[in-house]
Amino acid sequence: MTEGQSTPQLASATQAPLRSQKVTETAPFYRPNKGFFPCKKEPSKFVTSLDFDDQGDYLVGAGNDESIHTYDVKEGKFNKTVASKKYGVHLARFTHHSRQVLHGSTKVDNNLRLLDLHNESYVRYFAGVGDQVTCLALSPASDAFVSCSKDDTVTIWDLNSRNPQGKLKVATPYLSAFDNSGAVIAIASQSTSVVLLYDFRNFDKAPFSTFDLAPWEERYTPSTRGRAWTRLEFSNDGKSLLLGTDYHGHYVLDAYEGTVKAFLAGKGGPSGRAAPVSTTGKPLGQGDACFSPDGRFVVGGNGDQPNMLMWDINQASEGDPLIQPTYKLPYSKPTAMVEWNPRYNMIASADKEIVFWVPEDSSKSSEK
Repeated sequence: MTEGQSTPQLASATQAPLRSQKVTETAPFYRPNKGFFPCKKEPSKFVTSLDFDDQGDYLVGAGNDESIHTYDVKEGKFNKTVASKKYGVHLARFTHHSRQVLHGSTKVDNNLRLLDLHNESYVRYFAGVGDQVTCLALSPASDAFVSCSKDDTVTIWDLNSRNPQGKLKVATPYLSAFDNSGAVIAIASQSTSVVLLYDFRNFDKAPFSTFDLAPWEERYTPSTRGRAWTRLEFSNDGKSLLLGTDYHGHYVLDAYEGTVKAFLAGKGGPSGRAAPVSTTGKPLGQGDACFSPDGRFVVGGNGDQPNMLMWDINQASEGDPLIQPTYKLPYSKPTAMVEWNPRYNMIASADKEIVFWVPEDSSKSSEK
């Protein structure tokens, strides 16, 4: 599968009949539909982040090739590349406007930058970040966003102002996530093995909940306790919280109680990415797992092995939350990161190649 290959366009996957199908009906049938190679000519270059806009119409990918690449989802085609050779780029995130992308810097300084894709010019810089940014989380309800940094700070920002709105000091707060209402923000402190929940309106107050993952790490990930956390994400219904790890598997927590609802085992090894902090020279990433829009499934990479994995959280029992992959989605290469489209039955994955996945006709798949 190569860029420009004659493959079905994704428009068929966004038409009303298929879009209205439940995830449970399409989950086993996702297959690679189209691939793009933004880093093909540079062996040491990789895609380091993926993000869909609010409507699911566009995908933005950033890479350590110091460029931003955008794609039209409905047409299934590459859109444009915007270079950021001077500052570098990581964690490219759409704002609530599909023509604006916020991203971190990897060179010169640690400032955040708001890019207008149409004009290919910067709208605003956000200065005052003390070290490399490890996570960017945008509020679904406003223009507020949060950055986490290697200097152990969490900073509150507003897209309309270049100055910080607030700052919090936490040990290794490398990951953060808003819930679907924008009222709650979770911060993962991997060195202390806790996830902290804050009322975003009273961010300067103590967290209202603290989830201690240490006992669960002793049970499921003892050799990597307090490290190798790669992803933090609320499910759309606000009931679950995904904590991804780099090697053994992923935790799905009850977002109210903090108990482990499921431990997703079965990965074939580490992803080969340093997420969110690189100490070994490995390329950065943003975690290789994410929720389905209905919150029932998690899709993720298979470590350094081919195929993608999908877990049905409902298969976990109260007595034993450990579950193996429900489905293996065939693919010939490893997957270092993955994002599920918020509006359409479509998944994007990446390593060196960005791949669009859509469900095949289930009747055709059963005949194979």
